[in-house]
Amino acid sequence: MIRSMTGYGRGEYGEGRIGYVVEIRSVNHRFCDVTVKQPRELMCFEEKLKELLKEFAVRGKIDVFVTPLPGVSPEVRVDADTALIRAYADAFRAVNETCGTDAKIDGRTLLGIPGALTAVAAETDPAEIWRVLSEAARRAGADFAAMKEREGEKLAGVLSKTASVVSGLLVGVRERAPLIPLEFKKRLEERIGELCQNGADPQRIAAEVAIFADKCSVDEEIARLDSHLDQFGKLIASDGAAGKQLDFLVQEMNREVNTIGSKANDLSLTKAVLAMKNEVEKLREQIQNVE
Repeated sequence: MIRSMTGYGRGEYGEGRIGYVVEIRSVNHRFCDVTVKQPRELMCFEEKLKELLKEFAVRGKIDVFVTPLPGVSPEVRVDADTALIRAYADAFRAVNETCGTDAKIDGRTLLGIPGALTAVAAETDPAEIWRVLSEAARRAGADFAAMKEREGEKLAGVLSKTASVVSGLLVGVRERAPLIPLEFKKRLEERIGELCQNGADPQRIAAEVAIFADKCSVDEEIARLDSHLDQFGKLIASDGAAGKQLDFLVQEMNREVNTIGSKANDLSLTKAVLAMKNEVEKLREQIQNVE
């Protein structure tokens, strides 16, 4: 079944002090364009993450958001800049000596100096980080793909229904088209009969009707349009990406409908063509969301 390009997925995974939440959302796009927004320390995994997520999408503008898993934080150590603290203490004593004061300075004051203490995340094996991150991404991708399939199933129903309307209109065109030359012949005979007392030359009328029938013949267009509709139905029921093929088929359908319209020399046929053009336009709009 076809899949929609619009979707959302979420996945999370954590082990020990490592854990991430990955969220994916996508909208229509001609190509597969993946953008990743994540903490700076994960930037080295950006390309690997993009390649992984392309397993779940062929086309679409895909935004990926990576955040730490709530409640999970890396191991942290605190480093003291002893040289900075000593320098501040020396400066404090120098002020006492210069001013003749005897002010005291305690450890709490020294440790409160900006930059005296620095929290540093413990080093973590990059392979371990990627293992956890990629598992969260796969879970998000699976959720994302499942939603696209559900949306694609609904979209396939809409497309099938619209294509059926076009097929029904085409049946009417196929039934009506052969009658047009016969009606033309009848009108031509009546008109010539009114103008000529001796009646019409049967051979001349037959020649004129043949020329008219050739000009207004839409048999080839009907056959091609019928073939396109058949292929369209097979594609929306197939697995995998079919958006580009469906887009091409709809362009060809529109071409055939326009040709039938240009040859139509009949009011009812023109009405059917206008109705078909409206339905084909609906198909064109809908398939913009097919992957």
